[in-house]
Amino acid sequence: MDFHKKVYSTCKETTSFNSQIVCDIERSVWRSKGKSKGVTLKFNVPRNCKTFDMAMPFVKFSLFSRNPISIPVVKNRNFQRYSDMIKSGWTCKTYGLTSRLEIVAYLSKDEPELPEKKNVIGIDFNAKRIAVSVISPANKVLCQTYFGLNIWVKRKSMMRRRSLMQSSMNFSGLHRLRARESNFIDTNLGQMVKEITELALKYDADIAIEKLKRFRSKGRRFNKIVMRMPFLKFKEILASRCFDKNITLNIIDAWHTSKFCNHCGAVGKGHDSRNYALFRCKECGVVMNSDRNASRNVALKCLLERRDILNRKSPQISNMGGLVNGLRKMSDEAGLIQVVVQRSNLLMESPRL
Repeated sequence: MDFHKKVYSTCKETTSFNSQIVCDIERSVWRSKGKSKGVTLKFNVPRNCKTFDMAMPFVKFSLFSRNPISIPVVKNRNFQRYSDMIKSGWTCKTYGLTSRLEIVAYLSKDEPELPEKKNVIGIDFNAKRIAVSVISPANKVLCQTYFGLNIWVKRKSMMRRRSLMQSSMNFSGLHRLRARESNFIDTNLGQMVKEITELALKYDADIAIEKLKRFRSKGRRFNKIVMRMPFLKFKEILASRCFDKNITLNIIDAWHTSKFCNHCGAVGKGHDSRNYALFRCKECGVVMNSDRNASRNVALKCLLERRDILNRKSPQISNMGGLVNGLRKMSDEAGLIQVVVQRSNLLMESPRL
């Protein structure tokens, strides 16, 4: 509020933006921590923006009724993609104008209710690679693979180059390296998401990922390894592609996904003390890759929560609004060990007395 009081009156005097645009710029600058060069001006339709489809289409931004700005649109690949999405049912109620006078369209579409598919793809996202497992309702592994190891290797070499440039104070090289790293990550994440969605269509499966939270800082080495995981960017790209291809994306609670055994359901410490990459169960003695075990557990949780929703009539809820039964095991007719986990979004909101 103090920032708004200091900036709003000056912006109204020196610019011809209306109040809505000024407040939106203030929020963008505040979120970007003062980096106003990359802020995009947003104009709503039809109050502040109109589009005209003629021989040369253009967008007219209305600052005031006396000072409109009309910018022509080039008919390139982006414009063709925009036209195809508009024809397929997408709507655009907001257009943006960047500092380079580039037009950005914010498209939206109502998410349809998709039927649940038979199989589930579980994704375990960690620092070095992504483990993917396709699980059937009978806990049978239909496909298992890994992605993203090249991203870790490339970013590790880039971190070494960045440290050398920082020691020599090569700021121009750091800027180029940052842009190159961002483009490399976006390209490879897009390729991984494309292959994962193709697997989902091939095996008729939904996709399940963990609901990861941001870790607290535990030192410089921990920050380099864990905090630099592009999970949020991967999640955004995956959600967008799943929406385009009519694939359901399930967000699963990450509680004990790497600690319980997929074979017998026993909960242990997770990784083996002698080898961090292996999971060793003390109950049944099974030994497997820890990432593979976690990806299978994510898919298994998604399948079991489906059954839990159908079979649960009156869940036991504590005074704090959580499930009384946190983690329990039970076997069904197929011999599958069911691990029912705590998930808050499955509960209905009840009034508190």
